[in-house]
Parts: sequence; C-alpha cells; structure tokens
Amino acid sequence: MTETAANKGEKFVENLAHDLKSPIFSQINALNILLKDKSFHYNDIQIELLNSVLTSNIYMRDMVLNLLSGFRMKNSNIKIKTNCIKNTINFAVKSIEHMLTERNQTLVITDKCESPYAEYDEIEIKRVIINLLANAAKYGKSGTNIYLESSSKNGNLIISVKNKGKITFKNVDDVFKLYKTNGKENSICGSGLGLHISKQIIDAHNGKIKAENLDKDTVKFSFEIPIINTSL
Repeated sequence: MTETAANKGEKFVENLAHDLKSPIFSQINALNILLKDKSFHYNDIQIELLNSVLTSNIYMRDMVLNLLSGFRMKNSNIKIKTNCIKNTINFAVKSIEHMLTERNQTLVITDKCESPYAEYDEIEIKRVIINLLANAAKYGKSGTNIYLESSSKNGNLIISVKNKGKITFKNVDDVFKLYKTNGKENSICGSGLGLHISKQIIDAHNGKIKAENLDKDTVKFSFEIPIINTSL
C-alpha cells in the first residue's frame, strides 16, 4: 500500500470515528434515562437487556475515543494547560461507574497531592485514567475494591490504579502493545487499544507509564508526568 493510500485509509477511519461518536453518546444518554426513569416498570429480563445494550455502547464509545486520541497523538496535537487533577479524576470516575456497578466493584480514591494543579492535556489524561480504571474493572476480580491514588513527588504528578488480578504476560510491558490483552482465552474480549493509546499519551507528556504485579493477586498500573506548574 502506498503512503498516500495509507493516509487516505487513516483519514477515513478518523472521519468514521468522528461520525460514530455522536450517535453512540446519544444512545448512552437515552439508555441511562430509560434505566433511571421510575415511571417505566421493567421486568428483570428487560433490565438485563437494557444494561447489556448500555455496556455495549460504552465499549464502543471507549473504542471510538481511543481511536480519536490515537490520531491526536500521531499529529502531536496535545494542548498543555493548567488543570485540576481532582476534577479530571472525578470526570473519569463518572465515565466508568456503570462498569463498577456491573462488576460489583468499589472504587477507593486517595488524594496525596501537595497541590491539585498540574499542566497537561485534560482530554487525554482523562482518557488515560478512564482506560486504566476500565482495565481494572474489566480484568479485575468482581466484588473487590479498585484503588485509585494521586500523589506528587520530585516535580511529577503520579496516578496509580490497583486491583485484584494478575498480568499473565512474561514481560508485563507487553500489555501496552497493540492487540495484546490480558484476558484468558475468550473469556474477556478486548483489543489492547486502550493501554496502547495510554502509553502514547503519557509519552507525549514526557512522562512514564508502567504495569507491575505487586504480588500473586494484585496488579498496579501507574503513570507520572511533569507537574510544571503547581499553582494558579
């Protein structure tokens, strides 16, 4: 395939992702309204079907947003400015609440930052946190806690996510490679796109991201980026 043809193909995928974003978000909003509306009296099967459709749409939303983030990173199109990490985390948490409920998981948040402010591309760092939390919810054990911690050290903002589970790759860094997933056999479906895009985003911020097995039953993902500015 020629370079021009490859560029046209990438542009087509990017435009397609943009076009899919609005209808997917509309469906998610509509499904949330239907599930929360007490005037409707659904039976258990109907509720299960609606939740299943909602989960599928959330999965598609994350795939589309990861694709768009990938194109932004390729074009070096990040926008660094001062943001509040607490607000960024709160937004990310809202985006994965449904997954936590579905998996009967509890998110425990700890803030150890000296200052809530740092400089980064808010859209993309939100995407990284969402990807790490979604990964913990998806591959972690159901009915357990997920721990999200923010801290600052040596001029860096550090975010870590811990959950019950295990990275099965011999080289744990393989989880950041495209099309690599930590699911066993066909029990869990995934593309590996989320963690791959997350690494691209952190690299673009001149930061570091890593994965590690803390013990036989705990996985930790963490990233750090330069704070640059700690006050407004």
